[in-house]
Formats: sequence, C-alpha cells, structure tokens
Amino acid sequence: MNQLTGMEATVGSDLLQKIRDAQLLVVGAGGIGCELLKNLALCGFRKVHVIDLDTIDVSNLNRQLLFRSQHVGQPKCTVACQVAANMASSQVEYIPHLGNVCDNSFFNTQFVQQNFDLVLNALDNVTARRRVNRICLAAGVPLVEAGTTGYLGQVNVIDKESGVACYECKTQETQKVYPICTIRSTPSMPVHTIVWAKEFYKLLFHEKVEESMLYEDPDGPDNSVVMEAVSDFRKIMAANDDGNSNSAKQQAAKKLLHKFYRDEIIKQLDMDRYKTALKTPVPMDAKAIDSAIEQTAPFKTAKYKQTDIPTITDCIAEFVDCLQEAQTGQVLPSFDKDDLLSMRFVTVTSNLRSYVFGIEPIQSFYSAKGIAGNIIPAIATTNAIAAGLQILQAFIILRQQKESGNKSGGLATKCRYGNILRETTRNGQLLTAASLEPPNPKCYVCRKAASIPLAMNVNNWTFAEFLEKIVKQELGFAEPSVMIEGNCVWEEGEGADVESFGENAGKMLTALPYGGIKNGATLLIDDFSQELEVEIVVTQQDVWEKETDEDTSSEGDENKYKFNLGSSKPVPVKSDSSNLVGADGVASKPAAEEEDDDDDVVEVMDGSLADLDKKRPAADESAGSSPAKKRRTMK
Repeated sequence: MNQLTGMEATVGSDLLQKIRDAQLLVVGAGGIGCELLKNLALCGFRKVHVIDLDTIDVSNLNRQLLFRSQHVGQPKCTVACQVAANMASSQVEYIPHLGNVCDNSFFNTQFVQQNFDLVLNALDNVTARRRVNRICLAAGVPLVEAGTTGYLGQVNVIDKESGVACYECKTQETQKVYPICTIRSTPSMPVHTIVWAKEFYKLLFHEKVEESMLYEDPDGPDNSVVMEAVSDFRKIMAANDDGNSNSAKQQAAKKLLHKFYRDEIIKQLDMDRYKTALKTPVPMDAKAIDSAIEQTAPFKTAKYKQTDIPTITDCIAEFVDCLQEAQTGQVLPSFDKDDLLSMRFVTVTSNLRSYVFGIEPIQSFYSAKGIAGNIIPAIATTNAIAAGLQILQAFIILRQQKESGNKSGGLATKCRYGNILRETTRNGQLLTAASLEPPNPKCYVCRKAASIPLAMNVNNWTFAEFLEKIVKQELGFAEPSVMIEGNCVWEEGEGADVESFGENAGKMLTALPYGGIKNGATLLIDDFSQELEVEIVVTQQDVWEKETDEDTSSEGDENKYKFNLGSSKPVPVKSDSSNLVGADGVASKPAAEEEDDDDDVVEVMDGSLADLDKKRPAADESAGSSPAKKRRTMK
C-alpha cells in the first residue's frame, strides 16, 4: 500500500500533487525543526531546504527525535535532512544549508523569492525571527511562524499581501536585567547570587582574571581582601601538578571560602556597604567552614540526586571537591551550563552566598541550572504539536496558491493563529484558534511611511555607535543607508561607496555633514536588502529620570548612553563603562552567533510566548500597541 494513500484520501489528489511539487524552506533544525521535517517527509513533501548553523549536542538527544548519539558534533541540518529523507516514501530532495540566517550574503530576499513557495520557521530567538520575518515580507513569500516555551506554544501565518500582522507587529517582551551593583553588593534573589557565582567561576578559571566583574586590582587604592587567595589558587592551577597534596588543595579552597564568605563580608559591613540590602548579610562562621571541609561531597555519594537541596555543610564540601577536581582534570575556562563541573561549582557557590544574605529558596543543582543557563525546559510533545499545526497551515496556504495561481494573498480568512495551552479553557480545550490579526498601524516593518521619535544626548554619541547600537541593534537594519535632510552620509551593502562615507563613522553626531544630527534633525534610513525604510526624528535630551527604586546605577556614563526610541522609558545601552548587566545575547551580532555572556541575568527568554495561556486579545486591542516597546533591550 502506498504510504501516501491516506494523504490523498484526506486532501485530494490535486493538493497532494501541489504538496509534492512545492519548494519549502525550513529555518531551524532543532526541537520544532526535527518534528517538522519528520512531518514533511511523511506527508509527501519532496523539495525541502533546511537552514541551521548549530551542531548536535548531547543535551539535544532527549527531545530532537532525528538525532542519535552517533550524530553528536555533526551539523543539525545535514543529519536532519538525511534522516528525514529516509522516512519518505519516494525520492526526495532535502538539501541542508549550514549557515546563518542573519548573513545577508547567504540568506537574502532574492534567495527566498526565487526558490520557495513557503517558509516554515522553527527558531528559538527573537533576532533571527525578526530577520526571517523581514526577508519573507520583502520577498512576498508566506511564512508560518512557530514557537514553544515549556507547555505553551503558538503558530502564526505571516503574509504581507494578505493584510495580516507580521511578527514585529506584536510587542515582544524584553528580557529583564539587573544592575551589577545589585549583583555585587545587595543581592536579594537567587538569580543575583547565581550570576555572582558565574563571575566567581570566571575569576578562578578564565584565562584573563580581569574579565570577571569580581576582579579587584591588587595594586588599587582599596586593599583587596580576596585577590591574594584568588592569585594563590590560580598559581596552583597554572602549575598543573597532580602531585599537589590534598592538604594543599584543601588549604587553597579553605582560604577562598574564608575570604569570600567571611572576611569580605565583614569588611563591607564595616564600611556600611549593605545599608540598602533587604537583609543584612551574616558572615560565615570560621569553625563551620573548617569542619565542613573534611566532609564528603554529596555528589560523590550514592544517594545524591540533582533535585536535593544542599545544606551549608554540603555546599562547602562540594566546593572543595570541585576545586580538587579542577586541579586534577580538564576545566573549562568559561562557564557552560552543560558542563557538570561548571554547574556544580555555580550551584554551591551561589547557595553559599544565598545563605550569607538570607536569600530563599536555596537552589538544587537542577533548579540552579535552569536559572544559570536561562533555560525554560523544552517539552518534546509541545514541539510536536506546534510542528503539526504548522503542517495544517501549510496545507491551507498551498491550496490557496493552487486555486489563485499566486504565491501570496488571500490567507487572512483562511489561516488561523493557533495557541497551545497548558491549562484547559472553560470549554475544555488545550488548543485554540483565532483569526489572524491585521497589521499594527504603527509597525515600521510592514507598514509604509513609518516615523519614529528618538530622544538622546546627541553630544555624547559617535556615528559608529549610533549605527551599531540603534540602527542595527535596536531597529534591526542589516545594510543601512542613512540620509540627513535628504543627503546621504552612510551606505552599506553591494555597490556601497565605502570610501566616500567611511570617514563619517568616527565623527560625533553633531559633526556629521549637512548640519549633523542635532535636535530636530530628520533622518531617513533604508535597507534595500530588506526593502525596509524608516524615518527618525531626533530630539535632544540631557536629563533622564531614574526608573525604579532598584535602579541604583550611577549618573554620568550611564546617562551618557541612554536613549528613548519611540517609547516611554529610556534605554541604557551597554558600553565599556556601563554598570548594567545586559540581557542574553548581543543583538548586533548575527543571531546564530550570539554568545552566552557571563554577565547576563535574564528571566524571560521569548516574551512573545508569555501570554499564551491567556485569552488571545481581539484584533483591535493589539493594533494600537507601540512597536517601539517591542524593540527595547538593555544592550
């Protein structure tokens, strides 16, 4: 019996032929991507291209069904195409592309427009989603967007010709950040102590000790209590001598414990540094440290479980064992949530700090990993449901294309926005559907003639900083051209006159040609690679109000780089002199190349999924939301 007999009986022979002939692009070969490729193969899709930059990790194997242990280290797109192709009932062309969707020389409007009938998104970060959204809008190719967070998920159809909202029409909740001074001096939450522990790890094991926010200059005016102990330990590590006695290793660990959890706390108490802390810290008892050092680390016992809540004694014994293991084996120079030693160290050192500051709850290894790695646990079943809903939307789109003879258009009343819920609705449903929303009239991506107000101190910014932090990072332009009052001052992309405009990069905004960027200036920024154009109206602003009581950042350099892009709150950008801890990932980099910045403290991954367990608002309720709010980040 033909594998597709059931498909033909369900969708009809005409649509099945359209399915066989359609050219599809799948972006992402992870959790959703694997489920999606399996579905495509079993439903008769024969021409599929897959883009992904990642390689397979051991941690992927529990939920990305196309991968096995022998595939670890290989490109996801290559393996996914091979395995999915073997599931198909006939000869197929599943072509992998090991590349970055944010690389304009590889993934661009022309590539999508000329080769594909439909694009299916299976991405896990906002930056890449924004990029694919814009390319599909410019190319006139329908996009089926999907995402999951734990038990929640959503599937949406984006098509410019159909007059429906794009990905950026809806507010994307920004990631939460915390000032470094809170991390160092006045922690009040487990996330504060965990990021401190990640910096402690960097202080002990990173090649450049000064990279850690906990680093103190030994020759500085304020005598450091902790750096001597750090230096002694790093010398032992550098010696790489397995012959070091256990006693010497224990003494090094003991010294670090005394300095960081007792002596430093006493010093800061004497200097009245904790007057703004919610709870006054209590230095660790010296005798308690000394006695616990001799105990067996819980990790080495048979009854240990990763969900156990450690006591102070457990944490001290575990700390000593981690340092001994680091001195005798391979230790990563940078924290990695998937490295057992790294995660053990961060768990116990953060918990010790929580005990000192009276912060609850104390974290198990498992819960600490969720915070340290910014992990919202992936649920394989949710991914499978989302991928299945994408296939159903793909059937509808391909049927419309066959009936109309056009690649796009006519989808507003045919496709649906799908919600995957954790709790049932009043009608007992875990899956709900709603009509696709109309475009947000204020969205500068899918609506023409958009104008955005920008408040900033133009006297403090160079043009290069403006391009990188606002034009590229905040607005998401890839190859911008900038015009001041109708005169071009910057070009990027193919055929750009780099020599003529290159000298403008280092100039202050006010020193640019044609009057510069000053109060009241109007800029026109366009990007031919995305067919995107926006007008920016600049307003000079010197003084910024403090946002909240938690905002303990100093004035000066912090206010120097604040700006307000069409929203009601100023945004401080991360600079060399910034004292803020930023959200995960650096938006100015291609999304697939984002690094896990050890300074980062993030509680929200993808805010677009945060409200999926609530009733979806009516179209007119979201249409007026400001697109500027969705673009605010702390970078």
